Amino acid sequence: MNSFVETLSPAARNHAAARIDYYTDLTQSILGSLRKLSEVNVQFSRDIIDDSTAALRYALLTAPEERSVENAPLQAGEVLQKLQTYHQKLAQVITEFQSDISELAQEHVPQTTRTASELANAGRQAANKHLIDEASRFANIAQQNQAFQAPASLQSAPEGNKN
Repeated sequence: MNSFVETLSPAARNHAAARIDYYTDLTQSILGSLRKLSEVNVQFSRDIIDDSTAALRYALLTAPEERSVENAPLQAGEVLQKLQTYHQKLAQVITEFQSDISELAQEHVPQTTRTASELANAGRQAANKHLIDEASRFANIAQQNQAFQAPASLQSAPEGNKN
């Protein structure tokens, strides 16, 4: 028994290979971007947890008379700066991802389009061949049916007396 791959036409095989290559590279790009996004999120989370822990420790373990805004481990400006840095890193990951996707499209879309056109042409040719074969078969059947026409005596008999 033939495998599925053996039954594919060269045009279908080329198109499948082009699509597989495109989707593989696209998937790799997506996974790389997700990895970078996760790293940014993990680092931001660690920083916030460390800062929150230090602030909580300061609030709970420092005597009220020794506490001051200047000595607090987490200042509002520092939190804002950390959020801005986090936002910039997220924007950078997104920008890199968009750039990667554009490059992948520029690299793969022409090849995929070409193979799709080849596959469509091969399909049209196969359909035309099938149509011509079926028309020839129908014409042969019609020709054979004309060879088996009714005898002349039955063709000239009056309408009600054909027996």
